[in-house]
Amino acid sequence: MAQPLDIDSLLRDAQQHIQELKGGGERPSATLIACRNVDAILDISFPAVVRRLIEVEKGKHESILAGEAYLRNRRIGCRTPEIHNAADQLQNWIVDVILPTDAFAEEPPFAAESKHVASPEQLARLVSMKSTGLQLLSHLDRLQPPGSKASASLTACLASFTNLQDPWTSPEAYDLAQSLLSKNSQMIREDRQNDDGLIKALLLNYVKPLFLKSKTPVLTDQARKAISPLPGPNAPSDFDSSNKPWKFRSPHIVTIFQWILTQLDAPLVEAHWPLIIPPLLTILDDVSTNYKIKGCELLVRLLQVAPAQLLERSGLGDIFHSTLMPYLLYLPSLTPEEESIPLLDAAYPALMALTSARYGAPEATAQRIKSLDAVVRYGILKGHAHAGDNVRIASLLMGKSTDLVNAMGIYCVKHLKDLLPLISATLIAPFATAYPPLLGTALQTLRAIVVNGWPRVAFHRGEILEGLVMCWCRIEDEEEPTSELVGIKERIEDVLRAVVQLLRYDEHATEELQAISHYDARLETLLGA
Repeated sequence: MAQPLDIDSLLRDAQQHIQELKGGGERPSATLIACRNVDAILDISFPAVVRRLIEVEKGKHESILAGEAYLRNRRIGCRTPEIHNAADQLQNWIVDVILPTDAFAEEPPFAAESKHVASPEQLARLVSMKSTGLQLLSHLDRLQPPGSKASASLTACLASFTNLQDPWTSPEAYDLAQSLLSKNSQMIREDRQNDDGLIKALLLNYVKPLFLKSKTPVLTDQARKAISPLPGPNAPSDFDSSNKPWKFRSPHIVTIFQWILTQLDAPLVEAHWPLIIPPLLTILDDVSTNYKIKGCELLVRLLQVAPAQLLERSGLGDIFHSTLMPYLLYLPSLTPEEESIPLLDAAYPALMALTSARYGAPEATAQRIKSLDAVVRYGILKGHAHAGDNVRIASLLMGKSTDLVNAMGIYCVKHLKDLLPLISATLIAPFATAYPPLLGTALQTLRAIVVNGWPRVAFHRGEILEGLVMCWCRIEDEEEPTSELVGIKERIEDVLRAVVQLLRYDEHATEELQAISHYDARLETLLGA
């Protein structure tokens, strides 16, 4: 016969299971595996279980594991008001317990006292607890009355686990959070018709309080550009963690804010503009490159749905532009390479998205090109001048050059005198074949120039042919070229065919192609001469 099993027995099983959790590569199942004598728990009423779980002051992880094991193995048929009240009580308790803590937050660099740094094993247990808590919330969702709506607190908790890059979010937690949020998608759609609904509650009660000390004098209370900003207090520093609770105490709020932006449409953006812009600008202005990157990503998302006239009417187009442009010069050696590359990779798309949002109308073409010109000169060309010897930075800048050339179209010809020497120098560099990704991005940019700036290809044929032919010959001379170099060689031939086809209509260029072909017999087929 089965031994009697009360909730305390489940708690002891849970404690034993937690001891088996290890930090590092392998992560054991977050679910309570040992649930002996499952039939014995059927006699324990759900409200009694809830009261026992919540009253455990220490060992909240054990309570969550025990509660999950109980609901996973027991079907609750009768949904009485007592059952619903107990489910709501347990749900509210779980939401408070599994929210990410400051254990996952950055430590203030100049703090008077260093905070306790959690060990990998402790962090693994925290991640496990949050994943199990979400499983328990999933079980509780079955006990909710039909048509019930999720509270703002529950939605905020679930939204905290919607970014897999966060250290507190495991793949299991992410999937569970997305599944539970999808069940409330209808409520969110209805909320778009209600200015005082869920989105406003999240922004007003969860996001805004954590950014109150981060006001910027360039904004009015309505999140518009201040025409004559008065001198305000200095920006909150990282010396005191209380200045930036969103960064040092509640890092999950940025993920909640990110999820909110994914739910917005144009009417909601306009309705909640004063609640959206201050935290976004604060994240963009933060000294940490990680938060600058997140700010760029959040801005791109906002620009996808924000009305263009609102952006200009509020004067924030200029503010965002002046905030983003300096990021283009966060280059080695002043900025570590591991920070510079992801920041540049986020800043360029943000600037291009901002330009498209501000000047997307046909009548604003001149302003759009002028803005892109500034990005080329201030970002691409200065970036190559300061850090062009770093192959990873050079490769990234070449890739962004391709995007800019495609965005500018025929107007890219004004920059050919600067871009083509950079591309040619990259292709003919003595050790260029040592880093094929740089050759690949250089060829990608050159092809974009040929496609968009074809009327000027004949004028610049000397630099174009020099880079392509010399790089092709160097790879051809390799005794055992790698598969990457073979692919680069095929791409060179592809670009050369397009260039030669354009030069067929220029008599002088045709003669030059013949002369080059006579210099090296291998080039006759390559140049079609």
